[in-house]
Amino acid sequence: MMRQHKSIYIYVLVVLVSFVVTSCFDDPGLETTWSGSEIEFNEANLPNGYTENFAKEEGNVTQTDMGVIQVNLVGAPATSDLMIEVEVDPSSTAVQGVHYNLPSSTVTIPAGEVTGTLMVEVLIGNIGLEETPDLVLKIADASGAKISANYGELTYKIRMVCASQLEGTYSVFWETLIIGDGSGGANQTLTNYTFNNTIEIKEVATGVYQLSDMTFGLYPEVYQDSAPTGRISDNCNDITGDASNADQYGDPFTVSGTADPINNTIRLVWSNTYGDGGTVVLTKE
Repeated sequence: MMRQHKSIYIYVLVVLVSFVVTSCFDDPGLETTWSGSEIEFNEANLPNGYTENFAKEEGNVTQTDMGVIQVNLVGAPATSDLMIEVEVDPSSTAVQGVHYNLPSSTVTIPAGEVTGTLMVEVLIGNIGLEETPDLVLKIADASGAKISANYGELTYKIRMVCASQLEGTYSVFWETLIIGDGSGGANQTLTNYTFNNTIEIKEVATGVYQLSDMTFGLYPEVYQDSAPTGRISDNCNDITGDASNADQYGDPFTVSGTADPINNTIRLVWSNTYGDGGTVVLTKE
């Protein structure tokens, strides 16, 4: 049975934390503006938007790690080194010496290159799992070229998660399998079912994993269709799906569940707007 292409499209507007400032507009949040090439904070190097998760080791009060934030030059590389000064905005809830340290507030983009890095020492041992410190950074000044601040501000969200080890190959058992009717309802419901398939779970960032098949065998086996991938996050064995999860037809997916590291199992409840869904138990092989 071939799954029909659906005519309903879901559009999701993602509002980013940072804002864009060009040389055509004055930004009241920056003391200085430039004209010419542009500099921007690069959120693409962070694994989860502006959030970076750090796995917290229980009882390790001296644990630290280094976060890396990229600063990019938009356009052709400069012929000389660019020295970019970054400052912490007073709106930050992250406290220097408590949640983080900045080894340097200067970012250098070498001549002929377009990327520099700002290192952030994260004081993991001082931060509780329930804390949500945000480090707000601004481009304050630059030398070596006439530059305009493109992304004038970046909120770097420092988050603690429990150590997670979900990566691996898993067998799939369906406690409940729902085959959709195309309009959000159920066409058929099965219990205690298996396709005798496996899925791969790969860690792509701390506590963030990619599933090789977000339908756990349903699309390939029932619809003879390709398997859409998706992402889940593990925070102290509490599993949540990424808000961007969707299949090749634009149907959004919701996923939630729990992990049992003692028994190497994950129990997930999922659904999409086509009507597919169910409850699966994944067992690491």
